[in-house]
Amino acid sequence: MKKLFSYLEAAMKKTFLAAQGTAKIILNAVLYIPTLLKPLKTVGLIALTVYLSVAISAYYRPIQEYIHKGIGWVYSKSDTWGDIVYDVNGILLNGKDFDRERSGKKVIYTAYSQVVMVNVIPKDFNNAEARGMSGRGTGWFYKIDGDDAYIVTNHHVIDTAINSTSVELKVASGIDMWDYDGEIIGVDEISDIAVIKITKKDNEEWETLEFEEYDEIGVGDSIAILGHGMGMSFTATQGTITYKDRYGSRPYNLMLQVDAVINQGNSGGPIMNMEGRVVAVAQSIISPARQIPGWDGIGLGVGSLNAKRSIDYILSPQYKAKGYVPYAELPFSMNTVELEEVIDIPKEDRFHTKIDYKDQPEDREKTIGEQLGFLQDDIILEINGDEVRSSFGVIKKVVYAFPGDEWEVKLRRGDEIITKVIALREMDRNKLLGSLNRGGR
Repeated sequence: MKKLFSYLEAAMKKTFLAAQGTAKIILNAVLYIPTLLKPLKTVGLIALTVYLSVAISAYYRPIQEYIHKGIGWVYSKSDTWGDIVYDVNGILLNGKDFDRERSGKKVIYTAYSQVVMVNVIPKDFNNAEARGMSGRGTGWFYKIDGDDAYIVTNHHVIDTAINSTSVELKVASGIDMWDYDGEIIGVDEISDIAVIKITKKDNEEWETLEFEEYDEIGVGDSIAILGHGMGMSFTATQGTITYKDRYGSRPYNLMLQVDAVINQGNSGGPIMNMEGRVVAVAQSIISPARQIPGWDGIGLGVGSLNAKRSIDYILSPQYKAKGYVPYAELPFSMNTVELEEVIDIPKEDRFHTKIDYKDQPEDREKTIGEQLGFLQDDIILEINGDEVRSSFGVIKKVVYAFPGDEWEVKLRRGDEIITKVIALREMDRNKLLGSLNRGGR
């Protein structure tokens, strides 16, 4: 036992001496750090100076051209390393914002494999009626579920194939050598969106495109439109977003307006930003002065929030139960205040939307707001905590809402602030369908 204690005592002494020696080493190292940091600090300052000089100089186009020649060489050796160097240049050396052409090329090049051709084909080419029902449009992969791929396109691209025995729906991708039978999963005539499904034949590796966040989309952003314009497979055009939330071209839609060319056959294709995300679904062109639609510089796409609302509902169990995508009814009779009513209020404090029942037919159905006691000249201040400065603010909210959604509405009545909770009711479907303007290309 004494020997055991002596061994333990010796071990403890050695452990203590070792710990003491380690502590001395650590202490000396800590004391030496300032000496080590001096050259590191100098090197760091030099590196920072070089980086800032290069980053600032990179705004000069010839320098970016040399950088992109180098990136091209890296791509020739490895796509993976090319992507890495391209992204590093975009983040650190202003390359992404500086070189729109290079960004556009990358978006077009990488997204083509996710874009498909949607064909409505007559089963009997000798049948003139069936030939009149045929057509070509564009679609893109939205969701992959096992062997099934869900594809987004326009309703007007595939509407002749709905419940038809004269035509068949075929889908062709840019990477496979065969066509696929398309199955219509659901449609939304109001937003002009459809979802179709195809099934893999040979363990294909499909990838999806993603929508851009609504708040990240802005007027002036560069975009590329991919599709099958004028019946030609895999075309692309480029331009900019010229208006966001264009209302009135279709009922209950907030469209994205672009100046990039949308041709016949582009319908249903993705309108993509330079980050490779979908900002809208190409839908139509506006050319009112032409008998045969041409290009007058205004194209429209179903905005990302509008399209996603329709797509996600179509893929939900609610769609199967209901059979269509419902829309909420505007709950107020509204108008804009007169200048005389706000002339003494600072502009930043003005709210311009008021409840207005004047000039309404006497036999009309009362709105939800009227039923709940909203009175003539009540001023709408907020909906669900968001300020409402104009009637369009209410319209934007109702377009994205669903029947049954609850709104907490704050309004001003004279000097009194009142809050009411309303539940939205469904817009009459026949009335909504009757106001459609089918102008897709």
